Amino acid sequence: MYRLGLRLTLRSGKEAFTRLMVTMAAVAAGVVILLAVLADFHAFEYTNNQPRWQSTQGTQLTTGTDYAYQASGPDAAAELWSYRETVFEGKTIDELDVAALGPHAALPPGVSALPGPGRYYASPALAALIAATPRDELGDRFPGTQAGVLGDRALTGPDDLVVYVGYSPADLAARPSTSLVRTISAGAQTSVWTNYFRDAFAVGAVAFVLPILILIGMATRLAATRREERYAALRLVGATNRQITVISSVDASVSALAGTLLGILVFLAGRPLLADMALFGSKYFSYAVTPTALGYLALLVAVPLASTTASLISLRRVRISPLGVTRRHTPPAPKTLRLLPLVLGVALYLYGVLTTTPEAIGAGVYPGLLITMFGLIIAGPWLTAAASRRLARRTDRAPALLAARRLADTPKASFRAVSGLVLAVFLGSMLGGMMPTINETNATPTANALSDVLLDTFSYSPVCGNDVNCSGSATLAPAANTTGGLLGLPPATGSALVQQLEAFPGTVVVPYYSLPQDADLPVGKPQAPPPTGARSGGRHPEFGASYDAVVDCAALAKLPALGSCAPGRSTSEATTSDLTNDNPRNSAQPIVQPTDPAGTADISSLYLRGVLVQVADQSTLERVRTFLVTHTPSSESGVAPRTFGEAVQARAEVALIVQRVLNIAVMLTLLVAGCSLAVAAGGSLVERRRPFSLLRLSGTPTRVLYKVVLLETLLPLAAATVLAVVAGYGMAVAAAVKVAPAGTAVPTPSGSYYLTTGLGLLAALAMIAGTLPFLGRITRTDNARFE
Repeated sequence: MYRLGLRLTLRSGKEAFTRLMVTMAAVAAGVVILLAVLADFHAFEYTNNQPRWQSTQGTQLTTGTDYAYQASGPDAAAELWSYRETVFEGKTIDELDVAALGPHAALPPGVSALPGPGRYYASPALAALIAATPRDELGDRFPGTQAGVLGDRALTGPDDLVVYVGYSPADLAARPSTSLVRTISAGAQTSVWTNYFRDAFAVGAVAFVLPILILIGMATRLAATRREERYAALRLVGATNRQITVISSVDASVSALAGTLLGILVFLAGRPLLADMALFGSKYFSYAVTPTALGYLALLVAVPLASTTASLISLRRVRISPLGVTRRHTPPAPKTLRLLPLVLGVALYLYGVLTTTPEAIGAGVYPGLLITMFGLIIAGPWLTAAASRRLARRTDRAPALLAARRLADTPKASFRAVSGLVLAVFLGSMLGGMMPTINETNATPTANALSDVLLDTFSYSPVCGNDVNCSGSATLAPAANTTGGLLGLPPATGSALVQQLEAFPGTVVVPYYSLPQDADLPVGKPQAPPPTGARSGGRHPEFGASYDAVVDCAALAKLPALGSCAPGRSTSEATTSDLTNDNPRNSAQPIVQPTDPAGTADISSLYLRGVLVQVADQSTLERVRTFLVTHTPSSESGVAPRTFGEAVQARAEVALIVQRVLNIAVMLTLLVAGCSLAVAAGGSLVERRRPFSLLRLSGTPTRVLYKVVLLETLLPLAAATVLAVVAGYGMAVAAAVKVAPAGTAVPTPSGSYYLTTGLGLLAALAMIAGTLPFLGRITRTDNARFE
């Protein structure tokens, strides 16, 4: 039977060979897409599971300890670390300042020796960037000369910007953020988005797999009616059910296995292109962008098995009896219960949205989303049957009646052809509904108004009288590593810093200062109760007021987006705690209101808490940033100063990654759904070659048959698409209303949503229209005598 099945599959004439080729191509297309998804996810997992030196936790240095290089002793295997981040053109650079305390100091990944004082190792991408950029914009941030290039083990991808800078122990010990490291972490550094990405991948995988399974099922069932007739003929001459099962299994498994192998070969040929793409915002190393051996093996087993199962299910009518194929009857209409999974999925999703918090996504969101997608597929035949009944009642035209009758007889098969498109529309509707809210949340008008403003804040300086000259000097060196003290740079140091910043052409500098110290109150306590209507309960709720800084009103007037003082005032108390908030919607709020109390008149005696610097262009921005990085390494955040526009960009990039992933999901789903639709349409025409030929022979115009084919596709597509749009957009609005700040407008889809969805549906129509000439050829009247 196996040999007979193989012979019938490979040598049964032109029609069987054509079906084999189409099935192989359809299966190969699905396999290529699945392999691409698996490859990128494997690269993500591989990268996130690599040991990350950034997760190393050291011991904070003890104040006053004199660290020096030791050839032996307890610190001979230790080193000093100061990890910080710097920024260049919106891109983050990981910087590790390191000093060996002895000859046996541990090596961070990617180097064979620690850089000595005045030397550094840079990643390939950063080395190229330093060479192509003026030194006062970037290179001056890393003192000394480049000693070598970092290896892959120190990086997450070829575009990573990482640098190890060598210092002497004495110099590095003076940094306020330096720690003593004896063991470098060998564990993976989990990103805050890792778990979300894994959950999203699970949902996306189902979104990919469903249309691909539909495509494989469609390809396997291609010309199923003709094969059923052939198998029924074999039953009439004595073949048993088991023998028919074997023949059908060979037919399905051979085409699916050949398609899987073809898909693997196509994927391997195109893998270098995939490895060079940054689908999720950054590139991975090319050797990581590949499925695992288990992934290849799973596809080689699962795809032929799924194809064989679909083929056997399609033959259940032949197993009844040898005449089972000809004794057909109209199956019962789909029941309303098919809507139940869709309703349950939406309800579970809404419950998950209601229980979502800023710390965690509600437990029902992802399961509800998956059940909703399955629910759309399950509810589709019921919608198709309902639409066909409505069409039959409202028309008396021949094409519509023929299409309605066909849809009423086979609602499952009719909807199966368009189910992939329905999923694509559903995903696109969710994307179109959520992205406007995400973008509006980040890029507020105020944040955009401050997009070219650089912010830098300064950490605690020593308390006066603790061996520190409070009058200060003009030297912009970092403060000693101490505990306690005033927030900001000493007055003379701060004044010198502001003057040098103002000397840069094309800059506007707005400094703000710590509130004056009161001997009886903690630092930052306002000297008098705030007036009526003033803000309260912010930075220092225990003291009843939120004021934490003093601002020069004349300087503040240069940046009106940050507020304004009451008329006639020279200084004002301000609330600056939100400036460092990582959400631009909050950080770009005004810091001064006219109702705020007046500040200390003599700001020259106050500690410099932070500076806001508006720059004229990108080059000026990088020169100012380099100056601040090299002259004030005690920045409070531990991160190089960043503009508000770069903060918006950083959050927008996360949204762009989500949007890119969803766009890829929608486009791939549309691609697979289009292939399914083309296969289904072609197979349907082949199966109905005889009745269509007879209709033409009886005088039915070809254009009537064209309309029948179009209506049979458009009606279930339109009915299910409306439901998919309502469900997708409604679920997106529910999520947006929950997570967006109060006052955010209800999201409306952008033009890209209408463009993507419209082009997808037009492509589907084009595929259907492309099959119509084939209909004319196979139903020519001179071929009817052979039927």
